[in-house]
Amino acid sequence: MTQAQISKYLDIPLTTLNDWKKEDSNRNKLYQLLISLDESDIAQELNKKLNHRFFNILNRNVDDNSKSSFDEIRKAFSRKDYHEGTIKEQAMYSKFFKELEVGELEDFVKTFNVSKRDIKSIYISSPFRSLSGVAKKWDKRFRLKHLPLVTEHKKSVPSALQNILNRKKLANV
Repeated sequence: MTQAQISKYLDIPLTTLNDWKKEDSNRNKLYQLLISLDESDIAQELNKKLNHRFFNILNRNVDDNSKSSFDEIRKAFSRKDYHEGTIKEQAMYSKFFKELEVGELEDFVKTFNVSKRDIKSIYISSPFRSLSGVAKKWDKRFRLKHLPLVTEHKKSVPSALQNILNRKKLANV
C-alpha cells in the first residue's frame, strides 16, 4: 500500500507516516509492515466489519442519525453491568439477547474484540434472564442455573361468584 492509501484506510496523518518512514524511528517496523499490506485485503477487512450481520440486527428500526458505530457497539459490550449502559446501549443489549443466536457469540466477540465475561455480566444483570425464551438459551450458553420465572399470581375469585360461573357453564351444556 502507498502512504496515501494507509492514511485513507487507517486514518493516520501523512506527516506521522513520514516520521515512521525514517530509519531511526521506533515505528519504522510498523511502517514497513503497513507498506507491505495489500490494499484489497485491508479494504475487504474494513468492509466486512461495517457490513456484518450484527450491524443489521443492532441498528434495526433505528433512524440513520442514531445508528450505532463499530466503536459504540464495542464500548457498549465492554461494560460490566446492564444498568451502567445508556438507554441506547440497553436497547442494543435487548436486540442482542433476543435476536442473536447463541452460536454467533464467538463471531461477535472476534468482530468487536470484546470479552465473553463482560457479555455474561451484562446478561446476568439484565432483565432478560426472566424472559423464558431468552433465558433458556443464554443460561445454557453461560452455564447458569435457571432463575424461577416470574409469573403473576392468579387472583382468587370469590366463592359466590365462582358458584354462579359454574352454574352458567352447566346451563349451557
